[in-house]
Amino acid sequence: MQENQIKMNWFQKLRQIPSNIVREKQKKLFLQDHEFVREKVLNSKSSFHVREAYKALRTNLIFSLPSEGCKKLVVTSALASEGKSTNCLNMAITFAEMDAKVLIVDCDLRRPNLARLLEVQNAPGLSNYLVGLNTSEEVVRKSTYNNLSYITAGNIPPNPVELLSSGNMERLIGKLEKEFDYIFFDTPPANLVIDTIVVSKYAHGIVMIALQNSTDKESMRYALNQLNFVGAKVLGFILNGVIFNNNGSYKNVNKKKYYRYFSSNGRRKAKGRGYGSSYGSYRYGNYSSYRYYGSYGKK
Repeated sequence: MQENQIKMNWFQKLRQIPSNIVREKQKKLFLQDHEFVREKVLNSKSSFHVREAYKALRTNLIFSLPSEGCKKLVVTSALASEGKSTNCLNMAITFAEMDAKVLIVDCDLRRPNLARLLEVQNAPGLSNYLVGLNTSEEVVRKSTYNNLSYITAGNIPPNPVELLSSGNMERLIGKLEKEFDYIFFDTPPANLVIDTIVVSKYAHGIVMIALQNSTDKESMRYALNQLNFVGAKVLGFILNGVIFNNNGSYKNVNKKKYYRYFSSNGRRKAKGRGYGSSYGSYRYGNYSSYRYYGSYGKK
């Protein structure tokens, strides 16, 4: 009996060891995903039309925000993988280009993306400050972009909602708004967790991201109802994943793969092309996507 138990334990451990083929496949997918997303961040090679689009967005937001004091914005989406982190960073870069002191804060303490976009270490970050492990001076870092600073998410905590609604978070924002002209909060999808609802009380307004051929009306309506219920002000929407042709029509940018997404009751809602946006793709509670972050996510 004892011998069989030892063999079974050994067999169970053997099954838990991933093969080299699986490791290489995961590494390849991670690197491909990283390069694909990095191409969307504003840089010297970005096209004129993309830059002008973000400048037009900047102008519209300036007229929608208070003229005095620090302006604070939340960027979110209804579902996952709709481009909110990339758009949030690009908006922050665009505002920093007009010689304003800008800070971007990764408030997605479940699946952070800012560190990967900037190619920096994820810790220490916001969660490390909120639990008292680091000071604000240690978590606020300067980026390679002029006038742009950032706070990464830090180590993934077991209680993100409690941390974001804590007194430490409120005191941090009170201190940072004295040092910066604009603060952008990158938050999780509004339909998946309530983190965005918690962070919205610190901001003057919310910008919603929608993905072409992905975001459906029911999901967006549900997200807006949640935000309206707590009195959050939605300033506008960004339609992501399309480009305009010379004749004025637009087409889908994202041709990576086909996907299907589902409503909360499990029925299939649509089929299209894109980066893959579904309720299941966010993988809350499953942090396997960070397995190779330490080795392959650094510059």
